[in-house]
Amino acid sequence: MRIPDLNLDLVRCFVTVVESGSFTQAAKRLRLTQSAITLKIKRLEDLIQRHLFLRTTKPLELSLEGEIVLGYASRLLDLNREVIQRVAGPPEINLLRLGIVEHFGYHHFPVWLSEFKRRWPNVRIVTDMGMSCDLLKGLEEERYDLVIASAGYTAMAQEETAPALKERHLQKETLAWTQAEESKIDPRKDPLPLVMFGPLSRFRPIGLDALRKAGRSWEIFFEGGRLPSVQTAIKADLGLSILSPLSVVPGIKLVGKNRGLPSLPKVDLAFYSRKSGSPPIVEKVADFILNAVARWENNATDAAPGLALPQ
Repeated sequence: MRIPDLNLDLVRCFVTVVESGSFTQAAKRLRLTQSAITLKIKRLEDLIQRHLFLRTTKPLELSLEGEIVLGYASRLLDLNREVIQRVAGPPEINLLRLGIVEHFGYHHFPVWLSEFKRRWPNVRIVTDMGMSCDLLKGLEEERYDLVIASAGYTAMAQEETAPALKERHLQKETLAWTQAEESKIDPRKDPLPLVMFGPLSRFRPIGLDALRKAGRSWEIFFEGGRLPSVQTAIKADLGLSILSPLSVVPGIKLVGKNRGLPSLPKVDLAFYSRKSGSPPIVEKVADFILNAVARWENNATDAAPGLALPQ
């Protein structure tokens, strides 16, 4: 037996009758005569060979088969609308090019980005990671629309293009000493074995200066150019390192303050965008990331055990 194809025009008429509560009101909504509405419902009933309404009741009451059809009808109409929008008239896609410092982007940011995509599916974010100086140069050259980098750049008078950029505070990071979860290294003993980023990293001079002021000696056993290599070296117990709590992943732990290491300063991260010519979506993305970071900071212990800063 050949299964007939449903006519979506008849299905739409049926849904309108149900929503309106009468053939008369449905006719007004669809700008048709009542006899035309009656004919469409009759054609649909003939197609499925079942009555959709109980004929003896007022107001209208669906038959058992009518309730079943109604359950599918809205889905059919929604799918029809989705196909037309997707193929014949796709929504406008807002593109934002985002540059972020590497340590901010690896662990939590993809999860936040997934949440953003669910909320705003018509916004496409293309991300790139790098050092603050390179990202800010890319923003000036209009290769990025929004950048997350070290704070304070717009206050640097020697930078000719700094006045053209807008800076907005994102986060005050508390840097932390880290080591492998099952580390055999005693942080109290010199020389202290270290895993470090390259010379251009802002974390490196901060850590070495703190050790120098504390009168500690050290030896750099591993130097990595990218965050994953540094994280791997820490987990391999090649040495201690300095990370943002955002970069602490399973296999790495924070070192307590009673372990003989000097305290580390807080550093600021900021959003940067151009004062003119930025896409309107920039502020929406910045607001979302700002709120995501605030939630992470408030729920760090619950969201990822072991990320709370040591006391």
